[in-house]
Amino acid sequence: MSNEGSWLDVCPVCKVGSLQELSEKRLFGLSSTKGFRCSRCGAFFAPVRDRYQLVSVDDTSYPTWQEYNHQTLTTREWESIASGGMSDARQRKADMQMWLTHIKEHTPALTQDEPPVILKRGEELKAVLPNITLLEPRKVATGGYGGPSIRVAKGMYVRLGGFRAQSHEEIREIDRGVLTLTSRRLIFSGSKRVYEVSLKKILSVEPYSDGIAIRRSGKQRTEYFVGTDKVMLDIQVGERRYREPLSGIVLKLLIEGLASRLG
Repeated sequence: MSNEGSWLDVCPVCKVGSLQELSEKRLFGLSSTKGFRCSRCGAFFAPVRDRYQLVSVDDTSYPTWQEYNHQTLTTREWESIASGGMSDARQRKADMQMWLTHIKEHTPALTQDEPPVILKRGEELKAVLPNITLLEPRKVATGGYGGPSIRVAKGMYVRLGGFRAQSHEEIREIDRGVLTLTSRRLIFSGSKRVYEVSLKKILSVEPYSDGIAIRRSGKQRTEYFVGTDKVMLDIQVGERRYREPLSGIVLKLLIEGLASRLG
């Protein structure tokens, strides 16, 4: 905790006062930094390894206290907050929200790979996602003999009643292949067959961290496409860069944005 730099000049909480060092005496006359307190609002920052935690403040109505109370941040983050910025986590969240809005409104291409299908005239490629698994619900039959049983001999019983079949649905793997999204279609090129659906026929898209589920007109079963998180996206917002797995929410917004342009 030697020279803490310019973050002490302006308090991140009230943005008026400055931070003053509070120290405590230890053995042999040595002292150590106990923390820093604002001369104006009383905000107290306690050291936690190489970072500082906002522990208390005299007036809890300050917006910075409402947003960052008891959070432990770097001195660089506290300095950014003091100058009107935000923490890295909040900045990332704001950037991702801005980028997701951009995805839906401007429908940019997410990947640059060659598609396994031939595009139609005027059709634009938006994403090529390899190693995708197609899942669908399937009915699984179970059953047994119902009715009472009677003893006909020692250790031998006969059940009265017929066979009763029951069934339930399980999500099962149907195929694996490449999922291609264009400005008009969603195409799954599997090892067994090719599935194609016009974006106009998609009724809903449910996002997951690793894929999407779609409902489309003309088909009763929901189709699940999982494995999208294996594709990494390089995202830039202003001068900030992020590398994130492709989640279902990104595909959902892109598909909705594309579908809205088809009318």
